[in-house]
Amino acid sequence: MLGMIGKAGMINRMVMISDLKLNKVVELIKARLLVGGLLVMTGLALPASSALAFGDRTDRAYSDELSGLPQGDSEFQIEVPRGTVNVDVYKPTGFTQNSPVWVIIHGARRDVGRHIGYDYFSVWAPLAEKYGALLVMPEFTKAMWPTSWQFQTGNVRTAKLRAIAPRNQAFAVIHKAFQKAVQLSGSSKRKFSIYGHGAGGQMVQRYVLHSGGRYIKRAVAANPGWYMLPDYEYVFPYGLKGAPIAKSTLRRAFASDMVLLLGQNDVSHGDPMRKNAFTNAQGRNRFERGQFYFSRARSVARGLGARFNWHLHEVPGAGHQNSEMAASAAEIMAN
Repeated sequence: MLGMIGKAGMINRMVMISDLKLNKVVELIKARLLVGGLLVMTGLALPASSALAFGDRTDRAYSDELSGLPQGDSEFQIEVPRGTVNVDVYKPTGFTQNSPVWVIIHGARRDVGRHIGYDYFSVWAPLAEKYGALLVMPEFTKAMWPTSWQFQTGNVRTAKLRAIAPRNQAFAVIHKAFQKAVQLSGSSKRKFSIYGHGAGGQMVQRYVLHSGGRYIKRAVAANPGWYMLPDYEYVFPYGLKGAPIAKSTLRRAFASDMVLLLGQNDVSHGDPMRKNAFTNAQGRNRFERGQFYFSRARSVARGLGARFNWHLHEVPGAGHQNSEMAASAAEIMAN
């Protein structure tokens, strides 16, 4: 996300249209729409996922999207059936085609400027620089993915459990963002590491199960609020009953390199954490639920005779904050 590192960058990102000369705004809008393959003929209307701020973005930065990613922070767009998705990118100093690729899934508060940008991108960009990783962060805005059915659970089923085509699923955004980042950067990587915290951790946990870890080098799910249990006792989205996951896919998911990362102080049960008969059976708080889920998954894998390559890590002193979990997650993904 452009200009999101540090206080000055945050101010730049949130420069409003009223502070810019009108002719410059028009040129920037035209450039953004043309790069995304869109031609909007409704005045100054932007795609629903676009912010009404451009910060210090220049026309050259837009042209870089046609020829490759510039060093530092930038963004590109991908098209999915729901509309245009912004993907925020950080390309580290010394990037090569063999540099690792990290996909970051943000949490439940999905206002672009504050939560996605400040709480996630500004935390993860310095870590990507430290470890030499290409950072890729798709924006799952609330306008486009309004509920947990569309975001956390991957938009694979409707609330009435009707199937949704793969191209319409939220998981397809992850694939497309990775593929375009590889194309634009010249990366040779065919797999990526993925991290999510909170609601993003829920999405990562489910993505591993639904994909069987096909494109994953390592997955880190941090402090999910509740889980899709990897067995058939409970109906989707709380379990696999009614989920489009074959046993062969489940076996591959268990063999994937996944780390469940739990903050030892994430023990509050009074915050907006889902509480019903299904989730309460998993534990009273996120820390308990994570312990329960890992134990249950290991038991299910043993019953299937499947290889179990998941790991449980705890972060001392960390509560329910991405900023308290990110450094440990980055170290895990870098090794």
